[in-house]
Amino acid sequence: MKFVVDTNVLISFFRDNPVRFIIINSQLFNIELYSPEHCWKELLNIKLSVSKYSKLSLEKIELVFEELKNFINIIPDELAISFKSQAEKLIHDKDVPIFALALKLNCPIWSNEPAFKEQSKIKVFNNRDIIELLL
Repeated sequence: MKFVVDTNVLISFFRDNPVRFIIINSQLFNIELYSPEHCWKELLNIKLSVSKYSKLSLEKIELVFEELKNFINIIPDELAISFKSQAEKLIHDKDVPIFALALKLNCPIWSNEPAFKEQSKIKVFNNRDIIELLL
């Protein structure tokens, strides 16, 4: 099963929790995780906030960020550009690249953003949904 992973899920990777366990063991769960390049740029821009959330130093954040790259397929935003207009009809904000990639890959989104579930075209799983699905 494939999932497009939102930034808020990626942030969870920086603490010891079930989300981190699932991402690290994604192959065992037979899931493929994808994220648009947009999310990686966003994550880099909020490193200080991630450091505060995770209680990790900025140096350790860099190491964990590199570790996370081993489990997520980072897809350049331009590869899903043909789905941008469709995605804009579903969500009207900075998260269009996430929806465009989900449309391109024809797969659900893993996100904790409640607004994502306000549309019905793409299935959206939050952390609890994923945990119940896999564990």
